[in-house]
Amino acid sequence: MNSRSNLKLVFIVAFMVLAIIANVACFTLLSSDNYSLITVNDKVEDDYFYNGDVAIAINEALGVENEAGVVGFDSDTCTAESASSSQESASDSTIVIYCLIGLNVMLIVTGVLLYFVVANKIEGDRAATAAFGGILAVFLAICVFACISVFVYITRDPPKPEVRVHAPIIYLYDEQSRQANVKLRLNGELTCTYPAYDSGTGWTVKTSPDGLLTDANGRQYEYLFWEADLLFIPELSRGFCVAGADSAAFLEKALSSLGLSDTEANAFIMYWLPKLEENPYNVITFQTSAFEEAAELEVTPMPDTVVRVNMLFYASDEYVEIEPQDLSTMNPALSEREGFVLVEWGGEELA
Repeated sequence: MNSRSNLKLVFIVAFMVLAIIANVACFTLLSSDNYSLITVNDKVEDDYFYNGDVAIAINEALGVENEAGVVGFDSDTCTAESASSSQESASDSTIVIYCLIGLNVMLIVTGVLLYFVVANKIEGDRAATAAFGGILAVFLAICVFACISVFVYITRDPPKPEVRVHAPIIYLYDEQSRQANVKLRLNGELTCTYPAYDSGTGWTVKTSPDGLLTDANGRQYEYLFWEADLLFIPELSRGFCVAGADSAAFLEKALSSLGLSDTEANAFIMYWLPKLEENPYNVITFQTSAFEEAAELEVTPMPDTVVRVNMLFYASDEYVEIEPQDLSTMNPALSEREGFVLVEWGGEELA
């Protein structure tokens, strides 16, 4: 009986120490900044999560005041707004509490089962030792599976917020008339196209030196048009803060630096100018790799020159300090165009 009491004492002390170490490690991991969570609501009302550092960066760029560093992106209205505590979403503290409760329950059950295995083995009760050993093995397998699942969950690649891309149009200029095929590889879903886009074959048109595109039915188009809901994290660290009244002058200069011709820039400005001029200020950033990774173009034959311009902006009531972008290095200049040329422009608004 004395040996059994000593065994109990050893197990109690050992598992108290193990519990303290495990709890501290779990709390430290789950409450670190790297695992801060924000909610992204998409059109099917599923919850997605991504790194809290990104949330804080977007908050700072948008001027959103939120101690938790949380921003909610709504896909239908393409808005960024601070998430309130009333949102029905998992918070850091809730996840930490659940994980710690589960961890302690697993430790207690493991300790009890292991104690009975050792105690019965000491007393020579093979049947009881085998029974408790089998139960312990099954429970440990469940614990390992649960731990792996939690680890995979908290270290997974974060899904990206959904942003509505407006009016991307694609020009094709070719020194010779030939058949060209354009396919969109999107991290998202198309919402509108013209001419109609075939999900299997894309657009197939005949090119011409003047830029007119002819489909199989003989109908001609100046450009290909598409809109979509894309999943990507906007690049907001560099850009420009422009007064609404100065939008036209800014775009004329910026689009020239980005490699658009006057005709292409005029179409861009006429589409976006009414939206920009109605705001006191606009923070404008031209998206590069983030957008291009979410909206890849597969063109056959491969263009000799590619110019892609994607503008993201949000309104501000006051001037916002932001590091300026170097636009001259983003695309080939107008004078550098040669051979088969693809030009695309479009944009997004965070309201």
